[in-house]
Amino acid sequence: MASIPKERESADEREKPVLTAEQSAPEKPKRKPLVVILPLALVALGLFYGIKVFVWAKNHVSTDDATIASDVISVAPQVSGTVLKVDVKENEVVKKGQLLVELDDASFKTAVAQAQANYNLAVAQSKGAVAQTGLTGRIGAAQIVQAQGQVEQSESAAVGSTADVQRSRSAVAVAKAQSSSATAGTRGAEAALKAAISNHQKALDSVKGAQSVVASSESAVKTAQANAAAAHASLDRARSDSQRAQTLLAQGAISAQEAEQLASTSRVAQAQADAADQQVTSAQTAVEQHRSEVATAQSQVGAAEAAITQARAQIQASKDQETASRELISQAESQTKIAQSNVLQNQAKIRQMRGTLLQANTAPVQVEITRSGQNQAEAKVEQAAAALKEAEIQLSRTKIYAPSDGRVSKKTVEVGALVTTGTPLMAILPSELVWVTANFKETQLAKMKAGDKVEIVVDGLPGHEFSAKINSISGGTGATFALLPTDNATGNFTKVVQRVPVKIDIDPGQPDMDRLRTGMSVDATVTTD
Repeated sequence: MASIPKERESADEREKPVLTAEQSAPEKPKRKPLVVILPLALVALGLFYGIKVFVWAKNHVSTDDATIASDVISVAPQVSGTVLKVDVKENEVVKKGQLLVELDDASFKTAVAQAQANYNLAVAQSKGAVAQTGLTGRIGAAQIVQAQGQVEQSESAAVGSTADVQRSRSAVAVAKAQSSSATAGTRGAEAALKAAISNHQKALDSVKGAQSVVASSESAVKTAQANAAAAHASLDRARSDSQRAQTLLAQGAISAQEAEQLASTSRVAQAQADAADQQVTSAQTAVEQHRSEVATAQSQVGAAEAAITQARAQIQASKDQETASRELISQAESQTKIAQSNVLQNQAKIRQMRGTLLQANTAPVQVEITRSGQNQAEAKVEQAAAALKEAEIQLSRTKIYAPSDGRVSKKTVEVGALVTTGTPLMAILPSELVWVTANFKETQLAKMKAGDKVEIVVDGLPGHEFSAKINSISGGTGATFALLPTDNATGNFTKVVQRVPVKIDIDPGQPDMDRLRTGMSVDATVTTD
C-alpha cells in the first residue's frame, strides 16, 4: 500500500472544520418542565380546595332532602245548596275576605223572613204581657197608695186647715213688712242714682283735663324733636370742621391749637345732641304716662255709668217688690177663706177613700196572674230570637269567603252543582306563609339550633338564593311519625342513620317569593356557630 504524501495529508487537515469546546462536548438530553410542574400544581390546587372545604364544612351542614311547605286550607260549605256563582278560577290569587262561591239563598232568605216575623210577634206579645203586668201592678199599687194618701191627706187637711189660716195671716204681715222694706229700698236707690250721676260728671271732667295734658305733652315732644334736629345739625357741622382741621393740620396749614379747638367744639356738639335726644325720650315718656291717665279717667267714666245703670235697676226692682208684696197680701187673705172651707170637704173625702182602699188591696192577686203570662211570653221571645239568629247564620253561609290571602288550588266546584255540608270545593295555599321542611341526618344536628342562618336554593329557581333561619327542630325523627314505624325489637335490627325534620322560615320581603310553590325541592345549607 502506497503511503500518502505528507503534503496531501497536510492539505486534508486544513480542509477539516475547526470545532469549538461546546460543539466538541457530548450532547445532553432535553428536560421536560411541564411533567414536573403540572402534578405539583394539581396537588397544590387540590390541597387548597380541600382545606377550604374542610374549613367550610366545620361551620356548615346541608341537605337536599328538603321541600317547600305551607298550610293547605280546605274550603267547604257549611250549608247544602245549589252553586249559583263561582267568583274565582284555578290558581287565582285571592285576598282574605274575597268572595269565592255563592249558593242559592232563596230558601234561606225565606227562612230568615219567617223567623223575623215570629220574633216580631213574640216581642209584641211579650211587650203586651209586660205592659199588662206592669199596668196591673202599677194600677193596684197606685190605687192603694192613692187611697191611703187621700185618707191621710183628708185627715191632715182637716187638722191643718186652722194652721193654714194662721199661716195666711202671718203671710199678710210678712208681705206688709216686705212692702215697707221695698219703699225704703227705692229711696236709697234714688239717692245712689244722684251720687252716681255726680261721680259720672267728675269722671268726664277728669278725662278732659287728662286729654289737655296729653296735648301739651305732645307739643313738648315736637319742640324737643326740633331741638334735637338742630343739635344734630350742629353736630354734623362740628364734625365736618374737625375732620377738615385734622386734614389741614396734617398739611401744616393750621396750628394744632386751632385743630384742638374745633375738635372740642365737635365734642360739645355731641353732648348737646345727646341731651336733646334725652329730652325727646323724656317728653315721649310723659306723653305715654298722660295717655294712661286718660285711659284711667275713661274707665272711671265707664264705672260711673255702670253705677248709674245699677242704681236705676235697683229702683225698678224695689218698685216691683212693692207691687209683689201687695199681691201677696191679697193672696194670703183669700187663702184664709179657702182653708176654712176645706175642713168640711176633707172630712167627706176620708169616708170615701177608706172604701177605695179596701178595693185596691186585691191588686197583688191580679199581678201574680198577669206575671205568669209575662214569663211565658219572654221565653217565646228568646226562642224566636235564637231561631232568627240561626236563620241569619245559615243565610250568611250561602256566601263563602276566602279565609286568608293565598292561591286557589284543586278547585272542583262549578256553577249548578249541588253541594252538601263539608264537601271540599277548593283549597287555598297561603302565598306568603311558606316555609321549608328539611330532613337533616341526626349526625348533622350537633351544632344546629333555632335561629341559625340558612341559605335556600330552590330547584325551580336555579341560581337564586333565599335567606332564611331555623324556626324549630322536630321532637322526633321522620320514622317516628310514619304510618308503620320501625320496630327494632324484632331481632333483625340494622342501624340506619335517621333524619329529623327541621322547620326553616324564609325571610319575608325577598324577590321572587311569589314564585315559590308548595312541594318544590330545595337545597338547604345551615351556618352553625
